[in-house]
Amino acid sequence: MTEREVIARRAGAPRWIYLFTALFGLAFAGVSAWLGFTTGAPMGFLLIVFVLAGLFFTGISLFYFIKGMRMPEEIAVREGDMLTFLGQTFPLKELANVRYRLAHYHHGWGGMGWFLGWGRLTVVRKDGRSCVAYFVADVEEAHDRLIALMREYAAKESA
Repeated sequence: MTEREVIARRAGAPRWIYLFTALFGLAFAGVSAWLGFTTGAPMGFLLIVFVLAGLFFTGISLFYFIKGMRMPEEIAVREGDMLTFLGQTFPLKELANVRYRLAHYHHGWGGMGWFLGWGRLTVVRKDGRSCVAYFVADVEEAHDRLIALMREYAAKESA
């Protein structure tokens, strides 16, 4: 029996944040449209811009919400010498590069900033194909573990 190690999981909260922002954008568009119909033409152009901005904001937020819902619960799983990343299984020795990007930089008190723990993880194979996973929980730890495995299998291959 080969050992099974879950390296990366989907983050739970971010996709619900996008649903909330989609509802906020829809409410903003609705209030702008209501104001446009009740106040008349003096602010008509500006309110049309507000309605379109609210609908655009809603569309982008729904896009990321659906993208987050489609991500599997276990994003990267190692079983022996094989890695399953987003449903694609390949040998670990095929890993060429692993990159990550933390999501949403926030400014803290005193000029100190902090990042949320979830982000985007990109795995590049030696044949040039790449896979990108969004909403990865503890993306920095997953990146470090995949880099360690990549180096381990590169050392085995060169020896």
